[in-house]
Amino acid sequence: MKKQLTHIKRSVLVIGLTPFFAQAENLLQVYQQALENDPVYRAGIYQHQADIEIYDQAMAVLLPTIKFDASRTETKQEIVSSDNSVYNTGSTSYPTDELSLSVTQSIYSYSNWAYFKQAKEDVKRVAAELEDVKQELLMRVAEAYFNVLKKRDNYLGIHAEVTALEKHFELVELQVKNGLARTTDLLDSEARFLQAQAREIEISNNLQDALQGIHEITGSLPRSLVTLGEEMPMAEPEPYQVDAWLENAQQNNPMILAKRGALASAREEIRRQQGGHYPTFDFVFTQNNSETDGSLFGGGSEVDTQTFMVQMTLPLYAGGAVSSKVRETESLYNKSKDELELSWRETNRETRAAFTGVTSAISKVNALQKSVEAYELAVDVKQQSFESGVASSVTVLDAVRDLFIARTEYSAARYDYLLNNLRLKRAVGTLNELDMQQINSALLGEDVSTDIQAMESKLESESLALR
Repeated sequence: MKKQLTHIKRSVLVIGLTPFFAQAENLLQVYQQALENDPVYRAGIYQHQADIEIYDQAMAVLLPTIKFDASRTETKQEIVSSDNSVYNTGSTSYPTDELSLSVTQSIYSYSNWAYFKQAKEDVKRVAAELEDVKQELLMRVAEAYFNVLKKRDNYLGIHAEVTALEKHFELVELQVKNGLARTTDLLDSEARFLQAQAREIEISNNLQDALQGIHEITGSLPRSLVTLGEEMPMAEPEPYQVDAWLENAQQNNPMILAKRGALASAREEIRRQQGGHYPTFDFVFTQNNSETDGSLFGGGSEVDTQTFMVQMTLPLYAGGAVSSKVRETESLYNKSKDELELSWRETNRETRAAFTGVTSAISKVNALQKSVEAYELAVDVKQQSFESGVASSVTVLDAVRDLFIARTEYSAARYDYLLNNLRLKRAVGTLNELDMQQINSALLGEDVSTDIQAMESKLESESLALR
């Protein structure tokens, strides 16, 4: 059963990895790849480029409109009856060429000016949305990167547990044969060993999924990643007051700024629709040239005409459409106010959670590090106690399990500290590439393979060397 389960485990590990291997990367290199290949980020860039066109479109309604028309008309005429004896019969055909140039300039339009002010607010909004897209990419890259390292640490931890349980199982098996241990001890150790192998398969699947998270962002899988060093510098947030961070978040969080821009834009949209009740004034200049070659009743002609007009248009009734649109935009304005409030509440919660996460992670990491060291000693002591007949097999099995849990929690706490630092800056809207570079400098460990098959081979060779 042990050999069969190990064979299944290795089959699962290999599937889906080798076709995607790429060159080793650190955090900053993965981010650079994401800048070029992440579909979410690129879609945000294109959306921004489309959205900023609203300003030019709004400016256009305030500028002159110039129109040129040209036409040629073929006319056929036939006298059916006439009181004029000279033109009492006959037919003819002739062309008429007409050229017209018109210039229209808005003198006053309440709606047009409201539209222009609305566009300026929209430009602020889309700029904030673009900044949010950029900071979100930084955050997603860091989360995906450290998720892989965390899942890899979990895999190494469970592999170490499997190796320890396998040694213990072999020892108990030998003692049972020699009459030094009970059959129940053998069954307990075998059950724990097989359960650990099953968890190893599950954790390896989680590692593969985490790797796909990087592939989703960058379009490729790294062959190896740079890990954290044993010594990771940790510092408390500066300033060490959550209210200061909340105030900063309210002023600089890009989504809050975007919602404020959307609220201001909705206010101007109300004014724009209200302009449907007001008169508009336009200046219109027209230059017209009409040339006719001839007709039945006379020779050809060419006429130039210039007209200057100041035109007022006063809307009187449109079936209630204008009033309906005003009511619609007022409701959307109230909706924007609630969305701004919701965004602030979410940011408030995220800021507090990140701040608390950073401050608590420091003591948590230190405590868990000591916990791992203590559990490692406990495993050794209890293993020796079992071999000497003082402790039971279950005591050793529980100690190995507790060591795995402690290692997993310690690994997660280290990555949570780094991610909460980034989340805190993300919440206050100050996260940038420099923060990524600083985090990257903390990656002082070796380049580690994310190829689970290669990783497993290395671990097995080390295990054999220890034996």
